[in-house]
Amino acid sequence: MIIRLRKPSNNDSCFLIPVYLYDEQYSIFISIAELIFYILCSYVAFFNLRTFLRIRMFHQNFIILAIPMFGLWYEVIIGKLITMAYQLIIIVPNVKVNKFYALWSNDPDEMMAVDSLTGLELLILAGFIQWHYLFSIIFGAIAHCIERAIASLLIDNYETNSQLYIPISLTLFTQFMAVSISYAVLFDKLGIVILNILWISTCVISIVLFFWLKHTNEKWLQEMESPRRKRSFTVSQRFQVKENIRALKLGKRLVFCVLGTMVVSGTGIILVIQEWIPQFLCHFVENCVFLNPLWICPVFMYSLPAWKEQFKKAFPSLAWIKRERKLGVVNVEPVEDVKKKRISMETDVHFIQLNEFWT
Repeated sequence: MIIRLRKPSNNDSCFLIPVYLYDEQYSIFISIAELIFYILCSYVAFFNLRTFLRIRMFHQNFIILAIPMFGLWYEVIIGKLITMAYQLIIIVPNVKVNKFYALWSNDPDEMMAVDSLTGLELLILAGFIQWHYLFSIIFGAIAHCIERAIASLLIDNYETNSQLYIPISLTLFTQFMAVSISYAVLFDKLGIVILNILWISTCVISIVLFFWLKHTNEKWLQEMESPRRKRSFTVSQRFQVKENIRALKLGKRLVFCVLGTMVVSGTGIILVIQEWIPQFLCHFVENCVFLNPLWICPVFMYSLPAWKEQFKKAFPSLAWIKRERKLGVVNVEPVEDVKKKRISMETDVHFIQLNEFWT
């Protein structure tokens, strides 16, 4: 929605915030249903992040960059909860919201016109939080591609060095871009056209970097495994190439999942702006963003066996149903021991054994 602050000089200020306030009779029931799903998402996101940190399958630079990608979901939910407080009139602004406002419009009648922002400060803050989350994800994808590109360029000794300046610099870059662009979009400094060009071009750059990394590392792997190779590769180089390919396989699933979410959400926003779908369906459009842990986290966790086994333990009811269906299983303890041993081996083999080779 757009909040237009009227000024005596006719130089009105506009605030573009990605929130929706609905003129509905049953808002309380819809909000309760959404809140239940957000609690479930919070549970899934927490165990996703805990499993990712407990079972270290990648270089620490990759892990440091990935933490904000998942952790910032809690930020965007705070923004949504603020919006729900306005929707349910828990927070009462000085202006009455008597209609549904689309995300963007050139028509002044489709904007919320106010003479003062008193009482709307938290709503504007919620809009900024949601913009910040979206752009953090977009630029975070580029940061991950750049980190893997650096890993490919420093193939000789990247895994043996901590080099914390790399993830710290990339994180600062990501947050600087996310905060700056969120500020510009919030105060309507860019416009809807430049905004669309910005996020689309950023996604294209990420995809180009992804496929370049995939092609380069697969080419190196073929050369390593070829009996007619003319170049000799060290243990660290072999490990780094396999590490990059493993990260890219993981990234491939996430790319399709995240891009699919963005396409569905973006298409829905366009349909809402053009008034081609009813207002009620906008709930599904915006919840494509808020409920994304329900499908993105399982896709991420099920990409590696060690993560999958640990993540499944967070849902004991599902495990109980599965055990009931299995007949003839007498003793579960040996199976658990094998699982723990396999998880430990998968976690350590890429780091402990590699260090022994180098020393």
